[in-house]
Amino acid sequence: MTQNDIPAAKAAAPTERVVRSSIRSDNHRRAARAALPTAPLLIFLLLFLVIPIGSIVHTAVSDGEIARALPLTTQALQAWDGDDLPATTTFMMLGQELEAAGHVGSVRPLARRVGYELSRGANIILGAQRILSEDFDRADPQAWKAQLIKADPAWGQSGVWSIIKHHHGRYSAFYLRWATGFPVKIEADGSLSQESSYDFRSIYLRTILISLVVTGLTIVIGYPVAYVISNASGRTAAVLLFFILLPFWTSLLVRTMSWIVFLQTNGVLNNTLAQTGLVSTPLPLLYTRMATIIAMIQIQLPFTVLPMISVMRAIPTNQVKAARSLGAGPLRAHATIFLPQAVPGIAAGGLLTFVLCLGFYLTPALVGGPSDQMVSFFIARFTNEDLNWGLASALSVVLIFGAGLVALPLARHVARHSSDRI
Repeated sequence: MTQNDIPAAKAAAPTERVVRSSIRSDNHRRAARAALPTAPLLIFLLLFLVIPIGSIVHTAVSDGEIARALPLTTQALQAWDGDDLPATTTFMMLGQELEAAGHVGSVRPLARRVGYELSRGANIILGAQRILSEDFDRADPQAWKAQLIKADPAWGQSGVWSIIKHHHGRYSAFYLRWATGFPVKIEADGSLSQESSYDFRSIYLRTILISLVVTGLTIVIGYPVAYVISNASGRTAAVLLFFILLPFWTSLLVRTMSWIVFLQTNGVLNNTLAQTGLVSTPLPLLYTRMATIIAMIQIQLPFTVLPMISVMRAIPTNQVKAARSLGAGPLRAHATIFLPQAVPGIAAGGLLTFVLCLGFYLTPALVGGPSDQMVSFFIARFTNEDLNWGLASALSVVLIFGAGLVALPLARHVARHSSDRI
């Protein structure tokens, strides 16, 4: 390069940068225009999936009832070592904040929250508020202490003070620990409470076992049905597919209620068995684990069969015929040629059924017994009856993330197998 070419090269460098920047901007605009048709879907997912899940997670870790009602007491207790009782001035501070909380209506939420973690916790808080309305020397901290201990001896022990101390913030993992089965109740003296609580670990195990049984049986029942439909042609395939889709036109509640009519003591099945002489007394079919599984299979069967049909219809039939022409029997040809290619459909249908079964609420609640209720039943109970939204949200978070841990690896496996077939 000569000396005369150097200025020209320097002048061309800014121009090249401008061209590259213009190309990048044009590519970004094209990508944005290409993604524009997906905007409604993204907005829908944001409004009805991401934000609700975020709200549930936030509720599961929110734990500010104690700090909001007793802000000064919780801060003062941070210097308390937990060995002896707090300072007398802390008793006075607590009493004054309980009185203030009574005026703004935050005592009952405080009592309910303390009761989640302390045996008789709600009574301890409410009793203290009632006795503080009596006449006593409000200028003397010792009088406040005596009045609180008079209301309940628990104020003379460390348990209730430890709970107040440990909940000085707006967030904690208390509800998540409760939802995962760790002990949360303590006695007034700080020892672990023997009070019975929900065995959430058994409930999770029951939910998983029922979901696995239903998934396995729907695959076993649905595979031959999907195979017949995928290999049928014309009107036969249309009629069979119509019967598979027919349950979607009926309310889930109606389908579940029909099983109650069919399985109850004086129901269709028991009356038929009695008339034929097969049984002398009605069989206890309703409100059992068997009734729950049968009803869930009937509801979930279409969700298992439809993915199988879509995959099976894409398998070339001449491959099985070629295996038969080479001497393989019908079962061997099907097991070695057709079945491996149908695995993505089986996995997709099974995965969809399993994830849906994890969240079943209505069917077990109507046809199952007390020992057949799944996690969703308790989520609804804590939401609507006990008004314990923190625990209900924590159970939902555990269920969502548990289902995600199962579903995501299987979904990747299905996608990988499907891409390999393509």
